[in-house]
Amino acid sequence: MTQQNHTRPSRVQKLSGAARIFYHWAVRRSRVLPYLPQEISIEPTNRCNFTCSFCPQSNPDHFAQIPADALGLEGVETLLKKLRSSGVKGNLLHWTLDGEPFMSKNFHEHLRIARDYGFNSFHFATNAMLLTPERLRQLPRRGVKISMTPDFCSDPGYFEEVRGTSGSWQVVLDNLRSALADDELDHIEFKVTDISSFGISDPAELDRRFEALKALFRPSPRITFHRRVFHNASGTKESRLSSRKNYRLCPYPWYTMFIAHNGDAVACCRDLEHQTVLGNLFEEDLEDIWNGEKYQALRRDLVEQHPERQAACKGCDMPYDREKFTLGNFTKTAIHRMLLLDD
Repeated sequence: MTQQNHTRPSRVQKLSGAARIFYHWAVRRSRVLPYLPQEISIEPTNRCNFTCSFCPQSNPDHFAQIPADALGLEGVETLLKKLRSSGVKGNLLHWTLDGEPFMSKNFHEHLRIARDYGFNSFHFATNAMLLTPERLRQLPRRGVKISMTPDFCSDPGYFEEVRGTSGSWQVVLDNLRSALADDELDHIEFKVTDISSFGISDPAELDRRFEALKALFRPSPRITFHRRVFHNASGTKESRLSSRKNYRLCPYPWYTMFIAHNGDAVACCRDLEHQTVLGNLFEEDLEDIWNGEKYQALRRDLVEQHPERQAACKGCDMPYDREKFTLGNFTKTAIHRMLLLDD
């Protein structure tokens, strides 16, 4: 197809859009929204080469609900065409839900097609096991910025116990170092998240491990480091919070849409088994899903403090984590996930 030109939203426009989201989520608590989702994520595949302890992929029956499959090139184009025809105007696209994106052999073509539709800023999680120079050089470069968010840590034994396979820690480290040293990959940045907190709670030890993680890499403007607080977001793991008091309203249904490889729009980034399906973008238009009965019901149930009415939300402990709803965390999300300050 001929590459489409779409005006990239200015920083002021993005900040204005964020303010509108805040108003309809935190103040008005609207069920019907006068805007389209501001963050859209498409799942290239639900296959993964890891079975992380903190992920439903570690469940042997994980694919009983949604069989393993991948999004084809025609499917990518169909979804992107629907996004643009519905009025989505941004240039940022996420490629994260279930699975490892690079398990799709055509993932680089997904990004090329998206660029043709005016998306030129891509953000997605990857375990970095498959980030060979050959795969990275397949990704589009001209006019594109790519942010990858690998989960990692400084301890090889811990990493391979809770996340990777035998020998995978060194492969991931070598892949990341190689990518950072390659000037032809200067359009790719990495936001590395320390997963030590999944099995360790001592603050001093977590600080030590975080510093050790940063010390594995030479200083570079293309890599930043972050910490993670694990939640029982999918309801499949034991909650780490000691109390379920002081309910807070989850913002996801007010600004995000997560689209699986089969077209299902699911409740959030952790609804990997499609417990709450809000529509299907292969079968419906985006605006009909976004303000349809199921999305409205999701927003209503969360506003009324009844997340248990929604299958994907009934076990989630995130609304009870005060730290997730601080100004500092919102700022971090705005900068590193919504990329509001990027030009």
